[in-house]
Amino acid sequence: MKYLYAPWRDSYFDVKDKTCIFCRAAKGKKDAERFVLYRGKLAFAMLNLFPYTNAHVLIAPYRHEGDLRKLSCEEIGEIMELVKKTMCAFSKEFGCKGFNIGVNQGSVAGAGFASHIHFHVVGRWTGDTNFMTVVSDARVSPSSPVELYRKLKKYFNSV
Repeated sequence: MKYLYAPWRDSYFDVKDKTCIFCRAAKGKKDAERFVLYRGKLAFAMLNLFPYTNAHVLIAPYRHEGDLRKLSCEEIGEIMELVKKTMCAFSKEFGCKGFNIGVNQGSVAGAGFASHIHFHVVGRWTGDTNFMTVVSDARVSPSSPVELYRKLKKYFNSV
């Protein structure tokens, strides 16, 4: 595997802090710093700093819970409403033609933060998988997280 280095990204995450990224974002007041796009009553939406595409948002309950089966119907309902809002934002702001929506529950299923359940909403376009992903096992995001946050926050503030 080849590595492409982007040292400018260091400012977007703190690898020394091993606490749950969702709990930090949920409890914090620094939404712009944590890239929190929307706060609901039971769940919130934030940018994924390691996106699959330029449009990749994470949605999580405020409550620290790793098992979807243990979420309340109200939490699940609000999470799904945020999934829908995110899809609308991606369609409007980026012209997404499709979506991948999913949950990796448990570390064996690929969850990077297995102790706090979260949903991925990934916007897709025809031909959005380029040669970098296919032959180099690398991903390229054309926009900075700051710019993506600005565009999406504007939409979430209006709904």
